[in-house]
Amino acid sequence: MRGSPSHLWLMAVAVVLAACGPAAQQTVNPAPAAESQGQSRTLTIAARYEPPSLATKSLRQTAGGIRSTTRLFNAELDLLDDRQTPRPYLAEALPQLGSDSWRVEPDGRMETRYWLKPGLTWHDGVGVSAEDFVFAWAVYATPAFGVSGSRPLSLMEEISAPDERTVVIRWRQPYPDAGVLADGFQPLPRHILEEPFRRQDADSFVNLPHWSSEYVGLGPYRLERWEPGAFIEGAAFAGHVLGRPKIDRIVVRIFADENVVLTNLLSENVQAAAGRSLRFEHGTVLKREWGVSGKGTVLFSPGNTRHTNAQTRADVAEPRAILDLRVRKALVHAIDKQALNDGLFDGEGLMADAFLNREILYLQNIEQVFAEIDRAIAKYPYDLRRTEQLMNEAGFTRGRDGFYANAAGERFSMEAWGDSGPQLEKELAIMAETWNRAGIEARSYLLPAAQLRDLQKRSSFPAVYSTSSKTLEELSSATIPTAGNRWTGRNLGGWSNAEYDRLWDAFNSTLDSAERIQRVVEMVKLASQELPAWGLYYNPSVAAHLAVLQGPNTADSGTDVWNVHEWELR
Repeated sequence: MRGSPSHLWLMAVAVVLAACGPAAQQTVNPAPAAESQGQSRTLTIAARYEPPSLATKSLRQTAGGIRSTTRLFNAELDLLDDRQTPRPYLAEALPQLGSDSWRVEPDGRMETRYWLKPGLTWHDGVGVSAEDFVFAWAVYATPAFGVSGSRPLSLMEEISAPDERTVVIRWRQPYPDAGVLADGFQPLPRHILEEPFRRQDADSFVNLPHWSSEYVGLGPYRLERWEPGAFIEGAAFAGHVLGRPKIDRIVVRIFADENVVLTNLLSENVQAAAGRSLRFEHGTVLKREWGVSGKGTVLFSPGNTRHTNAQTRADVAEPRAILDLRVRKALVHAIDKQALNDGLFDGEGLMADAFLNREILYLQNIEQVFAEIDRAIAKYPYDLRRTEQLMNEAGFTRGRDGFYANAAGERFSMEAWGDSGPQLEKELAIMAETWNRAGIEARSYLLPAAQLRDLQKRSSFPAVYSTSSKTLEELSSATIPTAGNRWTGRNLGGWSNAEYDRLWDAFNSTLDSAERIQRVVEMVKLASQELPAWGLYYNPSVAAHLAVLQGPNTADSGTDVWNVHEWELR
């Protein structure tokens, strides 16, 4: 299916389905104690990714797909719902521009003010103070932890607490998203972490058990047990700011293989599968198996954009010709996106021309924004004649063996990197095959699952690397992974462009909505012309749950459990 990104929203409809067929026997993780005792109010969720830390704003390298788990144990000032609309959470209200809660000074600095809801407590029963936010700022602003350069932290000048329930954030410049911090900033329990923060080095502090097996947060569930590689178990937190969850206990089981997730759903060993723990084809299997008796619900939501990064650092690039824009354009013209669509989604997917995912924009009229982007960007349709013309211009001709080589007879040969996983492996195989068929030698390299969180390794790819994206920030110079930021940056190809950085800064410093939209269009247009990355397709996020569970309403891995405190087992 070809068309505009808006078509993918048609997939975000819950399909109630039925008739569970027999499943093959699979080995599952040992059941935690709560389940073995037969407690009827325990919800078991399958997840594919195990977080390195339960913190929302982690000091460790993280991969996508873990928010579904960390959300269970955390609460922030605001909460994004299933429509990506911010709601007050720990705060009584969100800052409003032009009021006492959001003031802009003549020199461009800003101040936002939050009043905390009364009676907030940490999971261990200690009361929450505005000083916990001040302390968190001190931690996150410490350069040794590698996150101080990320937004919104890099734009914060200071955080203060005039009293126990008032949090004041001073901003260095105008920042239009200052009222939507979401998971960009969270409070930390000062009574637990202040002493080790003062006395320990960065590595020791990051590795404290607080961040994992002894985590204390503010979310709807309190951590009770964590068996690494197997499951994480939590108990309903009576002090949760939005009320005690209706389900007493929750268990997140970790299954690296999506096929095992599917089998456990069909055999009812788990009641739900979080977003990104199932693939598109698993959703179609569930639709067929549950299609009569109403035993479950399948949810599809627009997911991140799959895109390919090009290596732009001269000291890493191999072959060096990947630095030539003409070569990168030739590569994109040689990608058969219809073959990708047919191979991955039976022709029912939605292909992407740009790397951008709509979820990062807190803007009005999002369909209009994407229509403007579609008109502005450079596009590279599948065209092997254009590929040949560009390769010739770059000094490569196609030899008798069918592959391009330079005047010295050296073949253009590159490694094409991708992540492990059935869908992603198939994606890489299709792309490598079409490149080779076009005369561009591409050798597939699958990054092992164990290295998914190793951004130092991931950013060392020599030529091209296909991954997922959702933010404009991922092409800014400030997010290039380096030893200085503990390899936490997401600009994996190391692209640095002064004009793009200027546009990104302007996007984040203007409070005018129309001007912000124009900066977005200009950024995406520039990226499409310079090709540090190019879009492949919009990857649908799939979630599913049995009919006994009521409450889930989205498959997006960032918000799929946003209202977990309201869920019910019947």
